[in-house]
Amino acid sequence: MSTLVDRALEAAGLDVVLQARRAGEMGAEHRRRLHEADLLALGALADRVRSEEVGPEVRIYSEAGLEARVGTQVALFPREDREDTGLELLREVAMARVCGPEAARVRVDWSRSGLELAQVALGFGANELVGRLASKLGLPIAPGELLGSGKKSALLPAELVKSRELAAFVTRAGRVPVFVRPVLRASGTEESVG
Repeated sequence: MSTLVDRALEAAGLDVVLQARRAGEMGAEHRRRLHEADLLALGALADRVRSEEVGPEVRIYSEAGLEARVGTQVALFPREDREDTGLELLREVAMARVCGPEAARVRVDWSRSGLELAQVALGFGANELVGRLASKLGLPIAPGELLGSGKKSALLPAELVKSRELAAFVTRAGRVPVFVRPVLRASGTEESVG
């Protein structure tokens, strides 16, 4: 598959952008090529960069409060100030991956974009998902709520069922899910652990 991707990047004129990215020499001409590139070629480039810089892990944040916290090396999509279409969101995610800092955290909020689009964004350079675990109606999961996890199955805690569903989305995208939970430190501030 790598040879096929390399040929596609070369045909799209994005091989020079990849080389510039690797060398840390991205310039205006490279960005112009990215803006003019076919979306699928741009996605292939962004996925290659993600693979080289951060690997297959997808960090998943599902607790309240974590989704709002965005650091200097995190790009969060969809943006609060814009109403992008799905294709525009995928282009923005890919651009953030290719033009952002090395090993940047590119995060997609599945509660705002939808799980399916968030899953596709993983192939366009995203490496973090964030959102609220919710019922099929979009309502917060109540403490102690139970759900079935398949036909003729026993009821399990709803949070566990939804977490498994989310992990399956990530796995089907060819990535490795890593759930991140907040931990309160002695100083009273939160930190994240996998």
